[in-house]
Order: sequence, then structure tokens, then C-alpha cells
Amino acid sequence: MCVFTMRFEERFGGVAMNRPLVFLRDDDIGTDDGIFFELASFYSERHIPVVYGVIPDRLELRMISVLRKAKKIDPGLVDIVQHGFRHINYAAPKLAKYEFGARRTYAQQLQDIKSGLGIMRNIFSEDFTPAFIPPYHGYNQDTLKIIQELGFSIFSAGQLAALSGKAFLDLPARVSLNEFQPDGSSRVLNVQEMMATFRRVFVTGGVIGIVFHHHLIKTSADMRAMKDFFRSLVRWRDEEKIRFGLFSDFIRAQAKKSAVA
Repeated sequence: MCVFTMRFEERFGGVAMNRPLVFLRDDDIGTDDGIFFELASFYSERHIPVVYGVIPDRLELRMISVLRKAKKIDPGLVDIVQHGFRHINYAAPKLAKYEFGARRTYAQQLQDIKSGLGIMRNIFSEDFTPAFIPPYHGYNQDTLKIIQELGFSIFSAGQLAALSGKAFLDLPARVSLNEFQPDGSSRVLNVQEMMATFRRVFVTGGVIGIVFHHHLIKTSADMRAMKDFFRSLVRWRDEEKIRFGLFSDFIRAQAKKSAVA
């Protein structure tokens, strides 16, 4: 049993899960585009829940309206969470990118994360799920301390965060449907690559986070690969091999467990 599975079971009653729980995370939400709407309809028709990582400083009015409407129509299929603040890279050239990291002071990070949190709460109110996704999956110990200080319930990067005594749930997205190169270029994986990556994590059990960026879909082949992959996940769900979930499901489960403790 992997460490992450054990931690999940410890936090949610110690009951082993007979099916891995899968969450889907679409990052870099903010601007209005046709690809978002095409995929959103696709998810809705197949009852696929999605966590939307919203960049607070890039939110357009129409996207605000769309997200609010989607959450109202079917709250069980939509989570709206915070993805950084401006999604700007502050790292030195040729080093791993980050918005929050070594070249930013504690005070600078706190100001930006707090500003973003204020925007999300003011705009979405009770429709906002208090989860934080660091842009580029980059962060340092200061970032994690700020996440705790501001009361976020969930932190989601690419791997488990190295912090003892976490007050938040740590839900990494270990499967990426995009490939990023050092020169800044990126591509959407083909469906065979997506399934191979997913299967490698699937065998570990527990919670499986899948991250993608819909705005990186550039061709019909990209879109076809994404939809074919999601169709495969739906088949796995219908065959009871996996379950889908949202960050808000974890928060409710934790609250329920605390209430009966």
C-alpha cells in the first residue's frame, strides 16, 4: 500500500477503498474560450466532475458567469478553486518555474495569495472551495505555511508536500495529460500516452489526481485524444474500477469525521 493511500485512509476513518478515487483538475481558468465550453458540455453529459483551477487576477466577466451557472446547475460536478494569483513566473532563467518560491519573500507570497483568496471569496462566495493549486506546481516552505495560515482546506501540486503536521489535505495530481519542455513549449499527450501514464499511477491505488490545461488543446487530434481518454475513464467508472470525486467531497468527508469524533 502506498504512503498516500495510508494517509487518505487515516484521515477518512481507516476504511480501505475498494476503488481508487479519481479527481480531474483543469488549470489556468480565467479567459473565455470555445474549448472550455465544448469540454464543459462533454463533462456534463457524462456526469464527469471537474475541479477548475481559477487564476484570480485573470478572471473575465463571462467566465465568472459561466462558472457560477455551472455550479448552480449541478454543484456535484463543479469545484471552483484558487490557482495562484497572477500566474507569473518569478524563477531565474532556465530554472523550474514558480509564482511562489525562493526569489519571493514570505511577505510577498502572503500578499499575493491573500489577495487572490479575497477575489475568489468576493466573487464566488459559498461556491468557492478553499483549495490552493500553486502555478507550475512550484512552491517552498513559506508557501505551505501561508496556506495553513490562511486556512485553506486543500493543497494540490504534483507530489505530496514535505511539511510535517499539515492542517490541510494534501491531494497531488500525479497524472498530467500535458508534456512541458524546458524551452517553454508544450503538447497534449496522445491517448495511448495518457492511458499508460494513468495506469502507472492506478496500480498504486488511493487517490489519483489528473491535471490538464484545456487551453493547450490546439488541434482536432488533441481534442479527440482528450475526449477518448475521458470516455475510457467513464467506462472504468461504469465498470466500478474507479470513482470520481471533487475536492469538496474530501472536505465534507473530513467535516463529517470531525463531527462524530
